[in-house]
Amino acid sequence: MTSSDAALNAHCHLPGVMTRCSWRVGWRALLLRGYREPSESDEFTTPATADHLIVLIVEGHCDIEGRYRGTWHKSSHRAGCMRMTAPGEEVTFRWRNGAHATLHLHLPEEILRSTLANLADRDVYPASMPHTLSYDDDLIAKALLYLSAAMSEGVSDLYAETMAHFLTGHLLVRHAKVQPRATKRIDEPRMRRVDEFLQENLGNDISLDDIASVAGISRFHLVRLSRKVHGETPFRRLTRMRIEEAKRKLQAGRESITQIAFACGYDNPAHFASAFHRLVGTSPSGYRKQIR
Repeated sequence: MTSSDAALNAHCHLPGVMTRCSWRVGWRALLLRGYREPSESDEFTTPATADHLIVLIVEGHCDIEGRYRGTWHKSSHRAGCMRMTAPGEEVTFRWRNGAHATLHLHLPEEILRSTLANLADRDVYPASMPHTLSYDDDLIAKALLYLSAAMSEGVSDLYAETMAHFLTGHLLVRHAKVQPRATKRIDEPRMRRVDEFLQENLGNDISLDDIASVAGISRFHLVRLSRKVHGETPFRRLTRMRIEEAKRKLQAGRESITQIAFACGYDNPAHFASAFHRLVGTSPSGYRKQIR
């Protein structure tokens, strides 16, 4: 599952300078890009794509105008403000009074459709997706910032895919007003099978599809069930298991930190150290010193 060619080429139509791109770190479940925008911009048009686009202002400010479905709208954007472009929509923008930095998140058509298919009995895509110059949702804004941080740290595509399904479900239920269908009761034994699979594959590259196949449910329902049963996403649970295994290996003291990183599924020791510090509060070497 990937973003459309139109989305991948979207930067060619924008006035800003692209500063980062999730494609470069191997993410394919979604497309996240950062831009440094000029203080003023003449009119430019973003072509329609099959993706749903969310743009978050992360620094600076501007007075922006956007022509949505033939009508001009105005807004003063500051850090934390968002705008959204629904799939299949062409929008013209212009702004003045301030340089700013943005994050552009493209949610691919395949995830939009698959999430809806697993969520509702009727097809309301894409007409119901939010399409507006000014949008407020603190959860979505924070999710984009978390994704940006994860991209900088080189976190795996599994995290990106999990977040893509979560954000799509949130948009459909909370903002597109999709009524979820009644689902059959899925109990904890499925999640125990998932835990066993994760524990057996801590050193391997695991996708959300792999985990969903073990559970016998869709990726979307896997994320929902994991949050319901464990209070965390599959990626977060896998990370926690990997760090617990790393702690056991550090306590044993027979392997180097680099060897432990590889054994616990990290192909980059720096990424391992970053994940370890986030959960344990100290570096792997610091933890080893504490327990000796």
